[in-house]
Amino acid sequence: MKKTLLLCFLFLLAACSRKDIVILFDNDPHCAVEGYAHIASLKDLAKLSTPYVTVVSAGDFLQGDVVGSISRGQYIVDIMNAVPYDYVTLGNHEFDYSVPRMMELNRKLKAKVLCCNFSREPITDNPEPIYPAYDIRRYGPIKVAYVGVTTPTTFNSSTPTYFLNEQGEVCYSFHMDETISLVQAAVDKVRQEGADYVIVLSHLGDNTYPLSSLDLVKGTHGIDVILDGHAHSILNERLPDANGDTLILASTGSKFVNIGRLTIAADGGITVELVPSVSSDAKYIPRADRVEQVINTIQRQIEEEIAVKVGYTEINLRDYDEKGNRLVRNSETEISCLLADAMRWAGGTQLGCIHGGSIRAAIPTGDITLGEVMAVLPFNNSLASVQMTGRQLRDALEVSVATWPVENGDFHIFSGLRYTINPRISSSVSFDENGFFATIGATRRVVKVEIELPDGTWAPIDDEAVYTLSGLNYTLVNCGASGIFRFAEPIDYEPIKDTEVLTRYLKQIGDTVRESSISGRPRFVIDASK
Repeated sequence: MKKTLLLCFLFLLAACSRKDIVILFDNDPHCAVEGYAHIASLKDLAKLSTPYVTVVSAGDFLQGDVVGSISRGQYIVDIMNAVPYDYVTLGNHEFDYSVPRMMELNRKLKAKVLCCNFSREPITDNPEPIYPAYDIRRYGPIKVAYVGVTTPTTFNSSTPTYFLNEQGEVCYSFHMDETISLVQAAVDKVRQEGADYVIVLSHLGDNTYPLSSLDLVKGTHGIDVILDGHAHSILNERLPDANGDTLILASTGSKFVNIGRLTIAADGGITVELVPSVSSDAKYIPRADRVEQVINTIQRQIEEEIAVKVGYTEINLRDYDEKGNRLVRNSETEISCLLADAMRWAGGTQLGCIHGGSIRAAIPTGDITLGEVMAVLPFNNSLASVQMTGRQLRDALEVSVATWPVENGDFHIFSGLRYTINPRISSSVSFDENGFFATIGATRRVVKVEIELPDGTWAPIDDEAVYTLSGLNYTLVNCGASGIFRFAEPIDYEPIKDTEVLTRYLKQIGDTVRESSISGRPRFVIDASK
């Protein structure tokens, strides 16, 4: 009788353990905080039918809007802990507040951080990552392994000087050449440890150079699902891996436009669904009160500060056009010209500049609030000034348009300088394995460069002359983006926060932005003549 009861108990236990495994995932939320209430609600709903529910992120959660920048990431950690998350990998923007700050925030995060390709120098044959490469979670009789990987281009897409020691030597590595093999090594280990399924949390992006998630698909085997971030793509595809076996590559877009739901069914099948957060169905999702309370408390704390009026604009300071095409990374706009003017004025230099990758929002016609300014410039950069020869400036312009018309975060708009390109001429710019500027060949796309003189007239740039330039510390002195400005010589400047540069400049021009406030246009001219 006892034996029969024991068998019945084991049978019931096994039956109960064969429940669906639900893994909710996001990528690139970039501080879109309302999405956390939706993912928490989906978590609560899933728990009504299975005890096996996990929440993960493929990175870029700490940065991207006021709620992140005003607290240097702490508010986002508070909200994620209310969900809570189980696993995250690192996005390149997790490093935007410095490596020590990122590590401090990760210690406060309830989720386990996984990343197989971020380690301290010096590089060894067997680099030891700062965070675990993987973790295995048991769901009843099933073992699911999670592996984390971030984009090696973090070295230059965040702030390169963050990864250098006081002597200017590289002290952190993202292992560009070894990333795929490091992922494969982690996959091999978890398979040896009995993992039934392997899920990679990837912040590589499917359309990124020089290493993408598609390279990971083609270069590895033994992975069941790659949950990808970085490129902001919407993906749900089945692709062959290096051995010809099928895996799923999925990505939700960005800012919680979708929430991913990966289900490992009791029968072993794997499916992925992208649940729209803003669809008509969203109103039927119960709100997760614990998350809403945290969000509401945080918003009350910051709303008074960010609601302060700092100016007015009579014109629409655009970053996208009416069709939804981003403008600031391959053309001049009202917002980029205004920012370049502000940098020039604040630095007291001959020229000012801004790169498209730093501009993250528009300012519509009407009152300008501090919150809007912080949304435009969310990365906590500050003013910097350098001096460069005319030849060095022409090199910087050549790098700026190396990929044009394909958008590029390193695309620059200037104040006090205008330039013309011929897109029929192929770019001769080359970059190293980290995406840093290397050389320029014999041909140049930039065919004309002019400098504004004190009397308002324009003259050709002088290669031998020395010009002063103000912009963001990220590009000018911290080797950001392509690192082209690393050849410039820093000069004395007041390290004002980028947001304060703009608010001060608004006062300087009488608190109101008009068409006449942005002079010297056009600053970027396309000449396709033969």
